[in-house]
Amino acid sequence: MFSTTKVKTLILAATAMMGLAACSPGSTQVIKGADLKAEAQSNGDIYINLTTHLDSNNVQILAAQLPIMNPNNPAEQLGLININTSAPGITDIALGLNLSAVAKLPVLTPETTLPNGTSFPVWNTTAKWYSLPLNNSKTSKLYVNIDWTAQKSIVGYALTSDSLSAGIVANIFSVFNANGVTGYGGVFSGTTPGTSGLAVFADVSSVLTALNPTFSPVVTKKIVFADHTSEVKQKMFTKKLIDLNVKKAKIKFK
Repeated sequence: MFSTTKVKTLILAATAMMGLAACSPGSTQVIKGADLKAEAQSNGDIYINLTTHLDSNNVQILAAQLPIMNPNNPAEQLGLININTSAPGITDIALGLNLSAVAKLPVLTPETTLPNGTSFPVWNTTAKWYSLPLNNSKTSKLYVNIDWTAQKSIVGYALTSDSLSAGIVANIFSVFNANGVTGYGGVFSGTTPGTSGLAVFADVSSVLTALNPTFSPVVTKKIVFADHTSEVKQKMFTKKLIDLNVKKAKIKFK
């Protein structure tokens, strides 16, 4: 886990991402809020809607829709990520996903790292990680980790944009906890095209528990979110992010 000094550095770096360190000293998170809703379809499938609210400040994140298609049946859409500005300086990223349909896919791509090669910042998972491409992209991906026995599920995604590259491999993440949704979100940098962007991971285990109230799950360790980027690299990455904010840069995820 992080020392107190490192936690403070990470928080300052995360707020500096969108200029928050200078514009609103009281803010400490890039992800300002989140909402999670779920429903059971008539066929029994579980459909989730996860919306995270990103404090983008002076950086303009362009609207986009990134469909999630069935790799075994390109005509079947399993979900969608919708990116929109909901208010000045606030960008909403809404993920709609048929979680059950994804879990039933016969073939999924195993995944253990973000596009920049660093490990997923999620610990104590009890199942394997898998990925699905977003909008036929080779770099932007949906990540899923589902353990029906333990009633644990983590859903995440990486949206890539070379505009966020600082020329080094580094991550700046912070924990968010809003409306009962706990997760980890922030930005990552790589050294080659397609290895920089925004990533969000959320614990959606409550969905499985709520829809299966009589099921007694196997007891396992609690999910923990943590990243191990050094303070030196965080500071180098922060300089790049501050520059983007000052320039009021436009960022498009694809």
